[in-house]
Amino acid sequence: MAGKRGTPVPRPVKGTEYEIFFGSVAAERGWTDLKSTAKNALADAFDYLTAHPAKYDPDRCYRLRGDLETVLIDGVALPQWQYKVTDGARLWYAVDEPNVKAKKPGRVYITKAATGHPNETDSKKNFR
Repeated sequence: MAGKRGTPVPRPVKGTEYEIFFGSVAAERGWTDLKSTAKNALADAFDYLTAHPAKYDPDRCYRLRGDLETVLIDGVALPQWQYKVTDGARLWYAVDEPNVKAKKPGRVYITKAATGHPNETDSKKNFR
């Protein structure tokens, strides 16, 4: 199959990495907005999420709590995390761990991408 000239080449995912998917159309729109305002920081976030999305980093990446602790993806409750892209911008995502026996790679579902701080985490019950 011949490619079209000028078509971007998607970054290949290593066998040990997680695949990244959008959890909603709104998340995809937010990602596009983030890409136009914080491209380098978003590229760093992408690298982090493909390598170790469920790794706690007190300065940048942690689980959400309270009502935001889990999110339903295809009928399965998955843990939801927050990644600080910039001082204000945030990514929320769910992590579906790999299943080695089933040869299923790990997946990350972007559930929210925001150029500003999400109001939902202002409540102490939903934050760290």
